[in-house]
Amino acid sequence: MTSFVFSQKGERSQIIIPPKQIVQINYPMFKGFYVKIWNKSKLEIVVSSRVRDTDSLLKSLILEKGSSSVLEVKQGSYLQLENKYYSSLKLEYIPIKEAGWKRKPQEFLTPQRSFYLENNTAQSIPLRIPGIMNPSLSPFSRSGVDLTNGQKVYLDLNGKYVLILTVTDSIYQGARIDIATLINKAINHLN
Repeated sequence: MTSFVFSQKGERSQIIIPPKQIVQINYPMFKGFYVKIWNKSKLEIVVSSRVRDTDSLLKSLILEKGSSSVLEVKQGSYLQLENKYYSSLKLEYIPIKEAGWKRKPQEFLTPQRSFYLENNTAQSIPLRIPGIMNPSLSPFSRSGVDLTNGQKVYLDLNGKYVLILTVTDSIYQGARIDIATLINKAINHLN
């Protein structure tokens, strides 16, 4: 079941998402907006922005328990919140700025890097990206990520985290990074 929520900007709203449900939040009068979301649940919530006409995914993130994040929802798009669990999830959100607002210049701006993590092996590879998500890359798969410079990516080796990548300017937009090669370098470096 999908529900649409129409609200006024400026008020912090609370939502309880029933088990295995999706909630769509839409502000049709805005020319895009930024929204701050707080996960008040004990489980993670899948948050995404999607194109209204086609339901195509623009950006997605996994909001871990007790964390918050800001997401841009562009003009012609809506915010989608997904509960993939068998218990209800609670969150709060507030639209904080309409798109087109000017940020105050910051002295230290950390650029984002959009690239792919590829698993070219026949095994699942569990990763940990602190504050972002804990993906498990399926065999022979590719996962797109959008990370800031300085973000660290770890291999979850039976509960022990091994650093395999630190995002830097040397990673170009759209790069395909073979996780198995990074793991091999990291593990051989430990020995």
